[in-house]
Order: sequence, then structure tokens, then C-alpha cells
Amino acid sequence: MIFSRSKLPALGVILAACLALGGFAPAALAADDALPVTYYSGKQIGVSIVSSSPEIEQLMRSAFFIHGAFNPNAIASSVEYTLRFTPVGANQMSVAAESKAPGASFQVTATGATLTEAAYRAADAVVEHLTQRPGFFAGKLAFVSTRTKYREIYVSDILGRSVLQLTQDHSISANPRWSPDGAKLLYTGYYRSGFPDIILYNIATHMRSVFAGYQGTNTGGTFSPDGKSVAMILSSKEGSTELFVSDAEGKNVRRLTHTMSSKSSPTWSPDSSRIILACDPQGAPLLYQIPAAGGSLQLVANKVYAYSAEAAWNPVDPSLIAFMQQMSNGTMQVLTYNFKTGEVKVLADGFEPCWANDGRHIFYTNHVKGVDHLYIVDSITKKAAPLPMAGSDAAFVYVK
Repeated sequence: MIFSRSKLPALGVILAACLALGGFAPAALAADDALPVTYYSGKQIGVSIVSSSPEIEQLMRSAFFIHGAFNPNAIASSVEYTLRFTPVGANQMSVAAESKAPGASFQVTATGATLTEAAYRAADAVVEHLTQRPGFFAGKLAFVSTRTKYREIYVSDILGRSVLQLTQDHSISANPRWSPDGAKLLYTGYYRSGFPDIILYNIATHMRSVFAGYQGTNTGGTFSPDGKSVAMILSSKEGSTELFVSDAEGKNVRRLTHTMSSKSSPTWSPDSSRIILACDPQGAPLLYQIPAAGGSLQLVANKVYAYSAEAAWNPVDPSLIAFMQQMSNGTMQVLTYNFKTGEVKVLADGFEPCWANDGRHIFYTNHVKGVDHLYIVDSITKKAAPLPMAGSDAAFVYVK
């Protein structure tokens, strides 16, 4: 499904610390041409970050800055914790969290494949200790970029320090979606015939195979959270696009919907029992849900209206989804909807939302001055910050 993308005015100043990382930034902007970054008031934990490694210190400052629950730029009187990151060998990081409050100090040591990953995991441990929610810094992003003038799939850490180009198809690649264990990636590729196929990519071997290559449309391949099933949008014999479910190998394919309306962007409930997708029986897409075992489509809510699509189910809280809504003026917004309370909350201008593992943060795309950029927003404080790489359609996975 294609949506119009309105241009947005430049507001504020880009996260300078992120740009200083020198990672994946094919469309670097000057200070006067900066990306929008929004700050909202909210209770934050003041932290001071120090390290014997200037590179690690800068990396951790950037990481805690984008989180939203922390203020690494707090004045001395507002600092609640001093976080001292100390490398231990080539792939371990120790962090001492020092507090003036009695009994509040603690220390953790984390191991990673690299020293950078160890630092991310140590920071995640600090986040979990102080917020009672898991950290997401050591997660991986898959996303689409036109760095080579073609839409190709890339994977990266969240701050663009380690970027790997997976596809070199010189074609259109889209909709990357991780398997729950981070070992595989589904994406939609046009390289074989010029028509969309669902491709399965093995991260370890860099081998790929056709997961769904039926005549017509094959898009939207998405693993269930338990890793046993895949939801996808395929062409039916009647010519409509329909929701199908298969096993994790692409076999035992079952058709779930039987309507002539267009369908897109399936997402699974955390327990893998339900699927939400966009469907347009009245001309504009709305969000519907259906049991994964089969049943009838049901409108998600009367409040989720006016051109809504790209739903993402919260991995922690099954009562919460994020989604994109296009307004009458063409502007797109990222929102959340709570099934229990009926509350709809606007978080940011953008589209293609994707939850982090903590059920609190959302990665999304914003179209700025003709270029798609990746952002992250804290759904609690509504603090949004750009990530230091241009791209779109992010998918996130966290492997412990």
C-alpha cells in the first residue's frame, strides 16, 4: 500500500552526539538543515556518564539520550547516578552506578561479541535496574535504505555503528521482518521477476531462498512471536489480495480472509493468537483483527479511523498497538491505541512504527526534506529523537 508523504518543516537541532558517531549517514544535514527533534517534559533520571574510553563515553551518552527516561546532560545538582563504564578485556564492560542515596549504588558487568555490544548490554542492565523495564540498546535494526540509489536491506545496531548491507539486488527490497531469534529475516524482493516475492534470508550463512513466490502479489511476510507461523499477503485466485498464514517453512498455507478489498501490513499479538491488518472495504484502509486460527474480520475500534494502517502490536502489553494514521492534509502520524481504555495517543509525525522489546519505545520513519530518516520515540514521555542513519521501514529484534 502506498501513502502520500507530506514534507515537514525543519524544527530544532539534530542530535549532535549521534552525528558525531560517524556511522551510517548517507544524507548528513548541515546545522541549518537539521532533522526535527522534539522534546517533551517528563520525569527523567539525571545521569552523568564517564569512561576511560572517550569513544565508549560518547556512545553511552548518545544511547541514554535517545532513551527518554534519562537526562545525560543534567546539571550537577540534578544528577542522581554517575555511570562509570570501564572496559574489561576485549569484550566485557563493567559499569558502576554511583548514587548519593544510601544503598542505591550498584555495579554490573556484561559480555558481548564486541566491546561495543558489551557496553550496550551493560547499559541495558542499568536501564532495567532503574526503570524496571528491559533495555533495548543491544538490539538490532533491519531497515531499507536508498544509499546505493536502490532500495536495499541493511542491518545495524541502533546507533549506526555497525552497518551491514544484506541485499545487492539493484531492485526494490522492502518490509524486512526478523524471526524471533534474530537468525532469519523475511523481506519482499522484486529482483527475480520484477514482481513481489517473499524472500527468507539466513543471517549466519547469508543464503536466501524464496519463501513465497506465487503468481501475483507476495508481500508482508511476518513471523509470529512464537516463531511457528508466518502471516503474509498473497494474491487469491479471484485477483484480490488476502491474508494467509503458513508454518515457519512456508508450508501448510491457509487462507484467512475472503473479501475483495486490499489488505496489507499484518502484525501478530504477543501470544500469536490474533492478527491485525489494514483493510479498505470502504475505500480507505482501516485496522481489523482476525483470529490466527480463522474467523471473521472485526474492526479494531471506531476511534481508529481516517486512513489507518501499519499496525504494530506491543510485545509486552497485548492491550496496546501502535499504528500510522494519515490526516486529511496528507500528514502522517504515529499513534497508539489502548484496547482496554480506548485511549488514542498521538506520539509523533511519521509512519511505519515498530516496537522495541521493552514495550515502551517505538522506532518509526519520518520523511524530511525528500529523505526518509529513522527515529525513535518514547511512548511514555513522547520524547522523539532521530537515529544517525537515513532509512525507512525499520524492524527490531533483541536477542539475549
